[in-house]
Amino acid sequence: MPNASDSSGADFVDSQVTFLYASQTGNAESISYNMYEEAAKRGFNARWHVLDDHEKFGFNEVQTAVFVVSTTGDGDPPDNSARFWRILRKATRGKSTAYSHLRYAILGLGDTNYSNFCNTAQRLDKQLLEAGATAFYPKGLADDGTGLEEVVESWIEGLWPALARVAQCAPCEVAEASGSSKADAVSAVSAGLAGLALDSNTSTSSSSSAHQPLVLDFRAMESLKAITGTPRVPSAVCEMVSVDGSAENTAPPLAKDLTCPPWYAALTDDSWDDTSLAPFLATLQSTTQLTSPEALKRTLLVELSLSGADHVRGSWQAGDSFNIYAPNDEVLVRGLLERLAVSTGEAHRPVALQKRDAAIELPTHLARFASAPASLFDILLWACDVCAAPRKQTLRALADHCTEVIDRDRLLFLSSRQGVAVFDELRRQAPTTLDLLHAFPSCHPPVERLLELLPPLAPRSYSICNAPTATTDSWRFAFNVVEYCIQVEGPDASSMLPLRRRGVCTPWLERLPCAQRILVAKRRNVSEFRMPAGPDQRPIIMVGPGTGVAPFIGFLEQRAQHLATAGVSPEAAPLMWLFFGCRSRQHDFLFSTQIEQWQSEGVLSRLSTCFSRDSLGGPKYVQHAMAQHEDELMDLLLTQNALLFVCGDAKGMGKDVNDALADMLCRYSSKHSECFDVLADVDTKQLSKVQALQVLMRWSTERRYLRDLWA
Repeated sequence: MPNASDSSGADFVDSQVTFLYASQTGNAESISYNMYEEAAKRGFNARWHVLDDHEKFGFNEVQTAVFVVSTTGDGDPPDNSARFWRILRKATRGKSTAYSHLRYAILGLGDTNYSNFCNTAQRLDKQLLEAGATAFYPKGLADDGTGLEEVVESWIEGLWPALARVAQCAPCEVAEASGSSKADAVSAVSAGLAGLALDSNTSTSSSSSAHQPLVLDFRAMESLKAITGTPRVPSAVCEMVSVDGSAENTAPPLAKDLTCPPWYAALTDDSWDDTSLAPFLATLQSTTQLTSPEALKRTLLVELSLSGADHVRGSWQAGDSFNIYAPNDEVLVRGLLERLAVSTGEAHRPVALQKRDAAIELPTHLARFASAPASLFDILLWACDVCAAPRKQTLRALADHCTEVIDRDRLLFLSSRQGVAVFDELRRQAPTTLDLLHAFPSCHPPVERLLELLPPLAPRSYSICNAPTATTDSWRFAFNVVEYCIQVEGPDASSMLPLRRRGVCTPWLERLPCAQRILVAKRRNVSEFRMPAGPDQRPIIMVGPGTGVAPFIGFLEQRAQHLATAGVSPEAAPLMWLFFGCRSRQHDFLFSTQIEQWQSEGVLSRLSTCFSRDSLGGPKYVQHAMAQHEDELMDLLLTQNALLFVCGDAKGMGKDVNDALADMLCRYSSKHSECFDVLADVDTKQLSKVQALQVLMRWSTERRYLRDLWA
């Protein structure tokens, strides 16, 4: 096998390049697919796979690879790469030349609101280098907190010349392959700018309640002579073929008590590497509102019956989470089909999706419809995310389907480097696909074009908030019903307009009646966010404001069972300390009765609470409550090897708690020099903030500081 040992990785020119992705929400998958599709158009012999398909494409024999990997949770790899990491660890353990044949490039997606920014990409790069692989192009790390495009676009632009040095590329015309060149876009816009009315654009073209008007200020276009820096137009890769041109969908309807994708049987087969992760049908047993009617948010507790799901029995623990396969809002999907001029009959006829180019695969979420036809309605309802945040490449592609110059130029501007500020405002307003199409009324994309531009509809994840027992046959989980308003300045700048937004899964769950069956699947607990097993005597500190307390209810339930069955007195058991916060003790103190009972019984050793709306001088948020007990917490963590669990929102609470812990470490180290006995790699008399953050990072790696965070 050829060696790729020099710094450029160009000892030989490969005949093939493999694009690989690991994606939790679909961003990495979409970016990787667009790169793969462009590579094929540029003349590379390209293929595209998810990392967990490593056996299918023979990863150990790959010589040239481009990775696009995201980071989920607190620095964890996406679910669809878990098997890959196991084989990578096995292949590289103690072998410094295991991958000396591999040249690679890595694009990492992350969010600086999380402490372990782009950890999947960093970890992959480190492990491949240690195994002898060579990076032929510098690693890129894109931040979703500031906008992925800022790094992604320039990184991809520089990839192609670097890739051409290590992989064969047949001569081709990239401009023809991509649908249009940048030069074409610039000249067309330059000719059409003069007559534009460049003020706020509010759509009033439809009275449909399924969409919300957008308010965007395009006056910045007035000074432009041309729009530049737009992304390449993704090629059309999909063709739609009617399976039966005369009849509507004749597939048997799903049972009335069944709410899941019509192709659910294909998802629940026995082809899973870990059978406990296979999706299955669960029955909604009960729904209880945990908050009072006066609370700002509605929090529900749902119980699902696992009856018949033998493959998950005995495979889960308190702290685990699971996925729910939820659909888009039916009203939204009907409105979108109406906007696309698809009749009711056409919407429910079965269609097959085929490849336009035999050399380019369909996107993963559409590939099943090549061999298993489905109706347009079901594809939009269950397979495509019509509420996903808009992407620049999508806007650029939509511009080519506008019949009016003003709509085309505004979409081009939104996708350009010059239009970043307006694009950011568009993202802030969280538009649905239907909102976008109504905001640009002359935009009429073919249905199949829109399908391939939309990202996959990912399942939604929830923590299990009960512990298993010998007779347990259910999962309980708690969630806030996601409904909110975004305030935007009206066209006359004298009033504010509320844009109403809803989540995909939680409003749907709230509407479901009891006895309804839905599709769910247990998730791998890659972070080991679980109670320690066996005779572990380490103290446990739990930080879970709001619905972040959910997994800790399972922890406490598990602890109560253990104390009862083992005959252990609470005084002899390790300390368990819960920090909980919410707005109001009266209105949204979740699980208060259970928590206070466990405290009175000694199952919960200590409880520290804070209520932000009625604090009356007390701690407002959980990090403030923790600071009140700084010395005790630091002593537990530094001298008693305590375990620290944090669950909840990443951008607010998770970041604030992490910063507060670092500050506590700094202050404590200045007063207690003996703490350095357990921080052997620290050679100063007081921790700096950077060093404190590094200590927290190390604890996270050692699985002493475990975080289950969501955006």
